[in-house]
Order: sequence, then structure tokens, then C-alpha cells
Amino acid sequence: MMTKRVTRNILFCLSLFFILGIYGRTDIKKDILVDLDSRIIKDLSPEGLTLTFYLKIKNNSTKNYYLAGYSYRFIVEQAEYVKLTTQLDDLISLPAQQQIFIAWPVKITYTHLFHSVPSVKKQLKAVCYLSGELFLANQKGKIKGKIPVAFSGEFPIFKKPEAQISRLKINQMSIGGADIDFRVKFSNPNGFELFVDRIKYQIKIGGHKIGAGEISGDKNLPPQGDKEFRLPLLISFFEIGREIAGYFQQSEVTCQFSGEVELRTVWGRLTLPYHLDSRVPVEKKP
Repeated sequence: MMTKRVTRNILFCLSLFFILGIYGRTDIKKDILVDLDSRIIKDLSPEGLTLTFYLKIKNNSTKNYYLAGYSYRFIVEQAEYVKLTTQLDDLISLPAQQQIFIAWPVKITYTHLFHSVPSVKKQLKAVCYLSGELFLANQKGKIKGKIPVAFSGEFPIFKKPEAQISRLKINQMSIGGADIDFRVKFSNPNGFELFVDRIKYQIKIGGHKIGAGEISGDKNLPPQGDKEFRLPLLISFFEIGREIAGYFQQSEVTCQFSGEVELRTVWGRLTLPYHLDSRVPVEKKP
């Protein structure tokens, strides 16, 4: 009789312990709230960019937690661009009843992107989606739970501005030199404005440098628009060489137009080199 009573008491205690364990267990998914604070694009270039998701993580519980790692899939236009799992070398503290902000950067290279999602190459921008989990641990690094996260966004597909020689006209030519109307057109294939601070240039015909300098005036390029610049040139045959005059007698010549463009976007500054080498018609004043 005594043995049965002891057995019942033991079973009762075990059941009570099990029930208390279930109801006393913390639901980490309810205690930890994750919100998207902002998205920032940095390091925009012809090679790619970095899209950073800034997250606000709030710990509503009475326990201290630590961010130990994360895993995620980054989807661009419904195709997987990258899948990654990372364990942090140093735990990030998430104190009880407090909130922290963390940065979740995604490095995007256009070469890899165009290989993974070929259709995006012709687009002005791409829609993306990040989904994954945050690994939360105790102070010793033991994982106590995983918090699912999912955020959407978009980013530009940057394309270099294009240059084209639009005119080479001989206004006047004498034994000592020539007055030339040289024009070049810059086009912006992007869906956003390019704020151009400086355009340096050098012009060569038949390997002879006939002009160099900086383009003055308003140089900003509107979205998917272009702008033509007039570069008047006064050439001295005595300085450049008399043989250059022979090129201006031809119907078309090989012209090199090169230099660099310093520009700004809403995501930062860029300095881009350019080089044109093309056959250009020579216009002559009637």
C-alpha cells in the first residue's frame, strides 16, 4: 500500500513538473520583435552595389539574449541570387526589455546577377526579397530559438553614361590653322538623374592631339536623356604639325575622344573613364 502511494506521488510530481515546464517555457517568437527600420544603397558602381537592411530588434522578455548568427535567401525577380548561413564570431547582446539596431548587408555584383537572372540586365531596376532566420542564444552561445524574418526592396541596375561624337565641322581653315566646331553627346541610360560635376576630355585626330580641357556649364544628365556639348577648337598647324591639315581634307577621319566623368547619384559619387575611337564625317562650311 505504501509503495503504491509513493509511486502515485512520484508520478504526480513528474506530471506537475512536465506541465510547469511546458507552460513556463518562453515563446521566443513572441518575446522578440523584428522590424525593418530602413534600406540603404551604398557603393553604387558599374560593378554592383551593397543593399543594407537595417533592422530594429526588440526584446520584450525578462531574459537576456544574444544574436549568434543568421541564415537567408536573397531573391531577385523570383530567382535565387544567393543563399547563406553565417555564425557570428562575437555574440551581439540583446538585453532584456531593450532594443538594438543591426545592419544586414547584401553585396550585389552585376556579373553574378546577370548570370543568375539574365532578364534583369535590360531593366532599370530590380525587385528583391530577403527571407531568413535570426539565431538567438544564451550567454554561452547555446541556440534558444530562431526568429523568422522577411523583407522586400528594390535596387537600380546602374549603366555607364555613353558618349558619341555628334559633329566635326570645319568652319574655317587657313595656312596657319583651323577653326573647328566639335560636338559630343552624352547619354544617360539609367532611370535616375546623373549629377555631373566634371567632364575632362582629350581629342585626337590621326593620333595628333587637337584639344583638351574640361566641359563647362550645366552637365547634369536627365533620366534616360542626353545632352550635347559644343567644344569650339582653334588649331594652330605650327604647334600641332602641318600634316594635320591633310586629315581635314578627307570626307571622314578616325577620331579619339577620351577622358573621365565625375558624377553624383543619390547613392554616392563616381569617377568613370571613357574612350571613343570611331570614324567621324568631316563637315565643311559651304
